[in-house]
Amino acid sequence: MKRTFARGSLFLAAAALATSGLVVNAAPAGAATVQNCKTVTGTVTIKPGLTTVPKAQTATAKGVAKPCTPSTKTGGSGVLTATLKLASNSSCQGLATGGQTIKVTSKVTWKNKKTSTLALTAKTGTGSNVLTANITGKVSAGLFKGRPVTSQIKIKPTKGNCAPTPVTEISFTNSKPFLIK
Repeated sequence: MKRTFARGSLFLAAAALATSGLVVNAAPAGAATVQNCKTVTGTVTIKPGLTTVPKAQTATAKGVAKPCTPSTKTGGSGVLTATLKLASNSSCQGLATGGQTIKVTSKVTWKNKKTSTLALTAKTGTGSNVLTANITGKVSAGLFKGRPVTSQIKIKPTKGNCAPTPVTEISFTNSKPFLIK
């Protein structure tokens, strides 16, 4: 059950991070990084919560990216919010298989009040990497529009255990910098 919970949690955390805007498509070779955020941390909230019974879920994420360099265009940090599109039959067992793909819509509000909207996809790992997720996409509006972003996150369930208590919260921390290329 712990492994099932961990995999399900990874899936949601990855999605949350994706919505946070941690990972987006790779830039062409030789492209300069326009923003590099060393640390991204946050939480994903899942309602009504993952259990062993498949059901529709809503998932939202909130996180903080810092320090971000160069700081001239962003102020050096940002607050990330995201909405994750989970399967209508989400459960701990269903997500535990890994290799899941989650669509994420995210917005970064930079310290200087400028914003970047992100269209992302989070892909969870499998096997020993089940608690890791890669996120890809691009900045779809606002500051850095059209630019690809890349990152990777690791997740950890923080509230619930699938049965008998639903998993309602997952924390995430990036394992690779959040880059806008």
